[in-house]
Amino acid sequence: MPPTGHALLGASKAHQWMECTPSAKWEQQFEDPTPSEAAQEGTLAHALAEDHLRKTLAGKKLTTPKKIREDPLYRPAMEEHVDVYCDEVMATVTKMRDEGADPIVYLEQKLDLTKWIPEGFGTADCIVIGTGTVHVFDFKYGKGVPVAAEENPQLKLYGLGAVEEFSLLYDIKDVVLHIVQPRLDSITEWPVSREVLEKWGQFVVKPTAEKAYNGEGEYVPGEDQCRWCLCKNVCRAYNTYMLDKVKARFNDYGEERQPNELSKEEIVQLLASVNEIKTWAKKVADWAEDQAINHGVVWPGYKIVEGISRRKITNEQKVIDILRSKGYSTEQVCSLKGFGDLEDLIGKKTFTELVGEYIEKPKGKPTLVPESDKRPEYNDIKFTEVKENEEK
Repeated sequence: MPPTGHALLGASKAHQWMECTPSAKWEQQFEDPTPSEAAQEGTLAHALAEDHLRKTLAGKKLTTPKKIREDPLYRPAMEEHVDVYCDEVMATVTKMRDEGADPIVYLEQKLDLTKWIPEGFGTADCIVIGTGTVHVFDFKYGKGVPVAAEENPQLKLYGLGAVEEFSLLYDIKDVVLHIVQPRLDSITEWPVSREVLEKWGQFVVKPTAEKAYNGEGEYVPGEDQCRWCLCKNVCRAYNTYMLDKVKARFNDYGEERQPNELSKEEIVQLLASVNEIKTWAKKVADWAEDQAINHGVVWPGYKIVEGISRRKITNEQKVIDILRSKGYSTEQVCSLKGFGDLEDLIGKKTFTELVGEYIEKPKGKPTLVPESDKRPEYNDIKFTEVKENEEK
């Protein structure tokens, strides 16, 4: 299992304290939340990944430990997701061997970051090294927020730590950062030179970390740095940032309080306006989307793409009969909420092989998204086809 414990300025939260330096110190006043089911599931998946990689590297047969199989959060689909991660690591190992290197793989490698961060350390999921290039892998089991390797501060810190750890044994010149997020079908990598990484560590990380360690600097709110911050529910900077987005502001009650902490009255005021803000924001978004789709209005920085569509079972009874023939009861199958639960129970590949012919995925409805969205822009012909299908 991955090591436990965390530093004040942990690498996994670098995106937070490097942007909003006082937040890390302030967070110490709050109790750590109970790990969510998703977090516990991620820990279990990391344990399975470590087990499978160790066995693969040793040439042993892949078997899942009983302790993992009996965990309530274990699902057969977890094996498939872990396999994607393991395949990426082994592909790098194989390529290095083909090039004549003799790579060494380090799993759950603790890295000393105190050269740049007071009391700093981090734990890399996997490091592969054997030549002048060190590869750092991070396995993300979450399926909520996509994470990319490029300029990722957590992975860059792991890269610095890996260079520091192994530079006496290897003439390291380059670092390649990898993030594997199989549940979002996302695999990204980013190469960076040792020189660039070390300059970043010396001139960006070190002075920023010193301010963060001392609780100094300005509160700088933003979507990424505030997402998991323990302070945000009472943070004046964050809440003002959110309210400014909808042209709202708080009254000044003139009472004595912490400079960056909301009063109870201000929080109550915010609670009272939450539903109104949600309704207003949705109406604006719906209107803008309608103008773009039905009236040809072009919004700078936005485009129309095919939206997400839900898979549908075309013959429920046939699917139930097939799954019953494989040992699953009607009650067991029908009690599940959707395709994700069925795939977790049976395994994604097996589920598709058994009943894939009775599943269809209709075209998604046109939707307005930022231009940065990776989906291709709709053309007029596709528009017409989707509208006609909806009318039918």
